[in-house]
Amino acid sequence: MFAILKRFRPYLMLLRPYLPQAIMSVVCGLLAGAATGLGFPMLMYKVLPQFFRGHDLQAPELSTARLIFLCSLFFWTSLIRGGSGFAQQYFTGFCGQKILERIRVQIFDKLQSLHLAFFHQRPPGDLISRAMTDTIVLQMSTIEIAIDGIRQPFTLVSAVIALIVLCIRSHDAVFILIFFLAVPAIALPLRALARRLRKKAGALQNQLGGLTQNLSQNLAATKEIRTFCLEQREHDRFEAAVRQTSRGFLKVVKYNLFVSPVIEAIASLGIGLALAYAYKAFIPWETILALGTAFYACYDPVKRLGMLNSKMQQGIAALDRIESLLNEPVAILDPEKPVDLGRLDGRIVFENVCFAYQQEDVLHDVNLKLAAHETYAIVGPSGAGKTTFVSLLPRFYDPTAGRVLIDGHDLRTMRLADLRRNIALVSQDPVLFNDTVYQNILVGKLNATREEVLAAAKKAYAHEFIEGLEGGYEAMVGTQGAGLSGGQKQRIAIARAFLKDAPILILDEATSALDAQSERMIQLALAELMTGRTVLIIAHRFSSIRHAKHILVFERGRVVERGSHEELAQRGGVYTDLYSAQGT
Repeated sequence: MFAILKRFRPYLMLLRPYLPQAIMSVVCGLLAGAATGLGFPMLMYKVLPQFFRGHDLQAPELSTARLIFLCSLFFWTSLIRGGSGFAQQYFTGFCGQKILERIRVQIFDKLQSLHLAFFHQRPPGDLISRAMTDTIVLQMSTIEIAIDGIRQPFTLVSAVIALIVLCIRSHDAVFILIFFLAVPAIALPLRALARRLRKKAGALQNQLGGLTQNLSQNLAATKEIRTFCLEQREHDRFEAAVRQTSRGFLKVVKYNLFVSPVIEAIASLGIGLALAYAYKAFIPWETILALGTAFYACYDPVKRLGMLNSKMQQGIAALDRIESLLNEPVAILDPEKPVDLGRLDGRIVFENVCFAYQQEDVLHDVNLKLAAHETYAIVGPSGAGKTTFVSLLPRFYDPTAGRVLIDGHDLRTMRLADLRRNIALVSQDPVLFNDTVYQNILVGKLNATREEVLAAAKKAYAHEFIEGLEGGYEAMVGTQGAGLSGGQKQRIAIARAFLKDAPILILDEATSALDAQSERMIQLALAELMTGRTVLIIAHRFSSIRHAKHILVFERGRVVERGSHEELAQRGGVYTDLYSAQGT
């Protein structure tokens, strides 16, 4: 038990800012435990017999004041027990919610710091499940620990004290022996159940993660599912995942519920033996009643602690999944002593750069010098390493060998924020947040004025269509920009780049989603945007790179050709084959 509590200690330490509420929870738990374990047995021993002495003609009659006082003792004991129990649960619930907040923020911050390769290995649904479902399980387990982990042990100690006192008064220690003999009989089966429960709870959390991933994937592919008539297949898959999760849940419930009857059966056997002994030893009824109450007060917390152990096993299963995420090493870090950077000029050098992803080589010994304020088109067959090459610039990944320099500085000597502030990216499929058009453009420069935002939109030829939306710049774009066309989303993304005004610009075929008219306007806008900047264009359509002075041809992770369009087209190499295959 103490080893398990030690696992939860770091998360209980998150309550330091809420120490008054945590202390109140502990105090109220102790009061409730004392009222239950010590208060009621002593009432049975000291107070209850006085109500029956009236039948004894030699016993003095209770006065009205005395009678009212004795009756009120039951009321006040119950009030203390119930009120302190309520207060404990409230303060514990408050603290549990604060723990949930802090852990979820920790997970979110961790996800922001992990490199992109991590997300290629973990499905989004599983990560969502860890951040949402597992944290709730951990929260509930922590609350149970805080409530019963304080209250029930103190109730048990109080009840054992009452039992010892009563045994000393009756000059009989057999009741104590019966109780302590029953404890190991309860503990042994609980340990076996706990091991099984933890295993089943861990499997259930993994199944819940798979179920979340199944649903997340389905919602992300609504068009494809309908286009290929996959509704029945998706139904069967989701139904199978739901059934598997249900089976896992029922196994956890089975082991959870099995704890209580095991404890009750053993406890009842102990109480039965105690009553049999009391009968044979001619122990007075008032002592038997008080001892019976003390016995019950002992076994009830034992039962609750057994059930708490089950809850803790579920919490540990969730904690294992959470900690595997929180303990994930952060590969991309700020240096201890970063160089101070302002606005970079944009001279880029790749020195003997290699990169491998999951032991698969992607880039091999790349050596390049890219002059500032020049435009470089990057072409090559699929899987040639084009996207990985440009992803090294903003340090989405670090080279496994070699280094990348900008203006003579190794990227690993720069603060990530300083580096990325100097790089703008317009991807082929831009991501828009479920917010207003204005806020989506403002992503480029969070402290920009409204005039700057509107100017950027006009340069991206987006102002006119934005003004035509219901709500204009305050119109909501919907999830992933569902309320906009592909061309409109692309122009908002280009407006971000205008607003950011970074010296290095990465374009991942930024005009691929535009119609002919929009593409013509955007090409003019991009011509202005690229002026005075170092530009890298990942080209999928060769028609969009004819104006580039420098073309880098990648094949199998290497730069195999370099030159202008005219030079490469006449050379008869890889570029010529790619160019001819497009029929351009």
